Amino acid sequence: MQIFADNLSRVSMSNNNIRIELLQNAPGNTTIYAGTLIIPANQAAGFVNAMANSLKQLEDQMKAKSEEGQTDTDIQ
Repeated sequence: MQIFADNLSRVSMSNNNIRIELLQNAPGNTTIYAGTLIIPANQAAGFVNAMANSLKQLEDQMKAKSEEGQTDTDIQ
């Protein structure tokens, strides 16, 4: 399943799970609910660190490919 999200509206914890409510931008300068990302609380720090590291790698690859004139990039 793929969910497109522009922002988040709320982060909470329930039953040892972190719940992140995701939003999408909608017409008329409004937002709509897109779904909820649920991460076990004991894995949240590792998940966030892995996401941050992946985004940093992607940024570095995008900069390198931009200099080469390419546009598509995947993290392996």
